[in-house]
Amino acid sequence: MQYGIIPVLFILLAGSSILSIIPNSYGQEDMQLPAWIKKVAGWWGNDEISEREFLAGIEWLINNNIILLQHVPCSMTDSSTSGSVPDWVKNNAKWWAEDLIEETDFINGIEYLIKKQVVGIDNSKILGEVSLADVTFSDFWTVDKNYLAFVQSSFFEIYGIHGNCIIENGTASWQSLVLGLHPDKGAMYNEVSVWDDDYKTAVVYPMFTAFAYADQGFYAYYGGQCDSCTTTKFLQPSPIYTSSGVGHQALTLLGYYSLTDVEIDKDPAILNQFDKVIMLHNEYVTRTMFDAITSHPNVIYLYPNALYAEIEVDYMDETITLIRGHNYPEHEIENGFDWEFDNTHPYEYDNNCSNMEFYKIENGWMTTCYPENVFLQNSELLFGLLKTIKDL
Repeated sequence: MQYGIIPVLFILLAGSSILSIIPNSYGQEDMQLPAWIKKVAGWWGNDEISEREFLAGIEWLINNNIILLQHVPCSMTDSSTSGSVPDWVKNNAKWWAEDLIEETDFINGIEYLIKKQVVGIDNSKILGEVSLADVTFSDFWTVDKNYLAFVQSSFFEIYGIHGNCIIENGTASWQSLVLGLHPDKGAMYNEVSVWDDDYKTAVVYPMFTAFAYADQGFYAYYGGQCDSCTTTKFLQPSPIYTSSGVGHQALTLLGYYSLTDVEIDKDPAILNQFDKVIMLHNEYVTRTMFDAITSHPNVIYLYPNALYAEIEVDYMDETITLIRGHNYPEHEIENGFDWEFDNTHPYEYDNNCSNMEFYKIENGWMTTCYPENVFLQNSELLFGLLKTIKDL
C-alpha cells in the first residue's frame, strides 16, 4: 500500500492525544515512543511507504515535539532532506518493528539522520545539544521567539539563543548560554546564596580580557594575522564574553555584587568596600588593578590564569595595549607581572574539575582547575563549589 505524506501523518495521529505521548524525559534511555511510530517504521522497512514519506513524517514528529531527542545539533537551517539514508538505518527501523532490536537502536538511527542533516528540523522548536559533560535533561522546557529553554539542570535552568552557534571540530555547540533560577528551588539556593550579605562580596567581570579576545584583538597578533593588534579597540562595541561568563551569571544570580575591572582600574579603593573579592578569568589587567587585587586580604582566584598579562588603557582613545606577558615582548616572558602565585600551568586546561581543590596563597585562595563547566553540571560538585565560595 502507498500512503501520501498527509495520510501517513493522519494515520500516525489517529486515536492519539499529542500531550499523552510526549516523553517525560529527554534522555533516550527513558524515551517511550508511541506504538504507531513503530508501525510506520515497519511500513518503511518493508517498502510500503517511500523514504521521502518516512522522513517527512519523522521531521513532523520532531518539529512538533512528539519525538524529543537529546542529541540534536545546535543549528539547522535546511528544512528539507539533504542526504540519503544509509541501509543500516532502514534495517534498524524494520528490525525494531519486528521486535528484533531495542527501541534505543531505532532512536540512534534517527539521531544519525539529524546530525547528518538528512532530516530537516526547525531549530526554534526542538532541543539543542550542549557539548558539555554531565548535563542532564529534565521534563521542563519552553520556547519563545528569542530564547530556547533547552535544558534544566538540577541547579540552574540553562537557555540558548536560537542560531547562536559555533563549530568546533565539525560539531555545532552553543556559543553563549543564559542561566536562570528555578522557582521551586529556593531552599537549595538559600544555602549557597548571599542575598542577605549586604554586598560584602564582589565578583570581578573581566572586561579587559573580553576585548583582548575580540576580533582584531591580541589573539590576532599572537596568530600572526595582525602585526598592529597589540593595541585594540576598547569599549566600542562591547563584546559578549563567554570564557567565564557562565560563572559570572551564576554568582550574580545568587546575589554577588558585580564589578568590572574597568571600575577597579579607575578607582582601586573601591575594593575596600568588600570583605571578599572573587576573580574570574581576569587574564589581562593593568598595573593599577594588579596592585589593588594583590593588596586585598581575601581574594578567591576562581579561575587559573588570572593576573597574567599587563596592559595599559587609553580611555580617551578607547584602546587597550599589551605591555608585557603572554610571551610578549620577549618569548620567555609568561606572567607579565612575574607574579609568584601564577597558577596558569598546569591548572588552566583542566576543565573537568573532577579533583577540584582550593589552596591558600598569601592573600586568598586559588583553585586547581578551570571551573566554567561545573556551573552547568548536574552534580554535587557544583553545590560544593558554591558553598565553599560562600564560606571562604
